[in-house]
Amino acid sequence: MSQPVQVVFCTDGVYPQLVGGIQKHTRLLVEELARTKKIKIAVIHQHHEQNVFDASLNITEIGIKRNKHSSNYLLNEYYYSKQVYEALKQFPDAVIDAQGMAVWHNIDKIGSRVILNPHGLEFYQALSFSDRLKAIPFKFVFGYLFSKAAKVVSLGGRLTQLLKSNVKSHHNKIVVLPNAINLPAQKFERTVFDKRPIKLLFVGRFAANKGIHVLMDAAAQLNNGGYKNELEFHLVGKGPLFEHFSTTVKEPNVVFHGFADDDKLNSLYKECDIFVLPTLFEGMPTVVLEAMSYSLPIIVTDTGATTVMVDSLNGYIIEKSDVKSLKDAISMYFVLNEQAKKRLAEQSYLRVKEKFTWPVIAQQHLELFQQMAEQKT
Repeated sequence: MSQPVQVVFCTDGVYPQLVGGIQKHTRLLVEELARTKKIKIAVIHQHHEQNVFDASLNITEIGIKRNKHSSNYLLNEYYYSKQVYEALKQFPDAVIDAQGMAVWHNIDKIGSRVILNPHGLEFYQALSFSDRLKAIPFKFVFGYLFSKAAKVVSLGGRLTQLLKSNVKSHHNKIVVLPNAINLPAQKFERTVFDKRPIKLLFVGRFAANKGIHVLMDAAAQLNNGGYKNELEFHLVGKGPLFEHFSTTVKEPNVVFHGFADDDKLNSLYKECDIFVLPTLFEGMPTVVLEAMSYSLPIIVTDTGATTVMVDSLNGYIIEKSDVKSLKDAISMYFVLNEQAKKRLAEQSYLRVKEKFTWPVIAQQHLELFQQMAEQKT
């Protein structure tokens, strides 16, 4: 009987010890893979004080005491990757799953074993001129990493096209492995589809790229058009623009909830009727998947990997920075009959259950790891 494939995950941190999309992705994926007992797993991270995974999962952890060498973010990432490279010497034959820039130093020596996941590709989607300037060194670094890695992960949708235009002649390197979530422990049965007012839910960081100004403009115009008593807009999240919007928006049917813990957020997923995210750029937002897991139809911008999650069967795809497009989507949902709204809700849940849960995505990773291992032999 052949030995199970050894896979080493390299990351700058693991949720909740370090909070972020990459860190949460690492924890949930690694835990799901460990439960399959089909591969040997090691994780290299910077939490040197203690192990972060449950001992019953049999995950080998190598915690690096990270040294800060510079105030420059990229330089620090490079120096950390040197420490990661030294730790990788313990696993000379392992498949390497590299999150972000954790595998950089000497990638030319080990690239044939590296699956690189750059996640949301924010540096290719910068909006302002100053942000595009700041993104240049990141694009340079990732261009180099893409050229050396054996495989480069896309979350899907427009992100795949972004990668194709930057991985150049190596399109065969690109593999699509979407984000995922764990479904609620008990399925929420959405039964009422004719209530008024219709409640729209936004969840996200109050930052320039989330399109909150588009949502607020749409709300004001819909209110002026006679929908003031027919719609409620519920916004969850904090961030640099929270004070601005919460103090300047005076629409009576707009509610700013601020930060919401899991219990509060789950209650809002249940209470609201449709989820809206008029974002300007994204990777593959897990808040959309979470909303779908509570059988919410979705209105979302065509950006990142959103069209992988949403189409006309479970919601509406809108144009970027387009208030009319958002208003039209809300208006179209408003006039649907109960059966049509129910179908959208059911399709949202069905799609996330079939395509975007961690057991499904973990299986796709297992197949890629096995393929990589067979290519080495």
